[in-house]
Amino acid sequence: MYKIIIALFVPLLFFTGCTSKKQQEVSEELILEMRVNADEFMSGLRDILVGQIQKNGLVAAVSVCSDSAQILTNNFSVEKGIYIKRVSFNNRNPNNTPDVFETEGLNYFQQNLDKGNLNTVSEYFKVIEENDVKYLRYMKPILLQAPCLNCHGPEEQIIPEVLQLINNRYEDDKAVNYQIGDLRGAISIQKVF
Repeated sequence: MYKIIIALFVPLLFFTGCTSKKQQEVSEELILEMRVNADEFMSGLRDILVGQIQKNGLVAAVSVCSDSAQILTNNFSVEKGIYIKRVSFNNRNPNNTPDVFETEGLNYFQQNLDKGNLNTVSEYFKVIEENDVKYLRYMKPILLQAPCLNCHGPEEQIIPEVLQLINNRYEDDKAVNYQIGDLRGAISIQKVF
């Protein structure tokens, strides 16, 4: 009898081990893919923004984050087969309000920033299953850099024409009074697997 139980139990251990390893490999591959997607997206947005500032000045660049970023986001999502967006507790665009998972991620990033443990390679992710569909939810922080102060810095330091344009576009703007190194928000990516 014991031989039968052992004969049945040993293969079960083997297959369970293989399944866990396979799931781990898939997760590592997906995480790497999301990491690359987040970096490519931010690089593309930064290139468009810097190009617009150099070509047409700061006032014209305001439309990059409000208009061009939304187009870039939609195109990038379709091209990569993912859902991607920027989120922040202090958003300009109400579409960038975080959901429950994103709120957890932003809180995680802020706690790590407060401890001095947050940088541009930090990330937050979780596998979520809804209605028999598995998603990898992935976030990467957006830390405020010097050029961002032009539109997100202390209000008294933002060029009046830029501030007026921002206030005209966003009546409930919460995305000002940041300092270099502050957590501006995060890139949030979702992918079915």
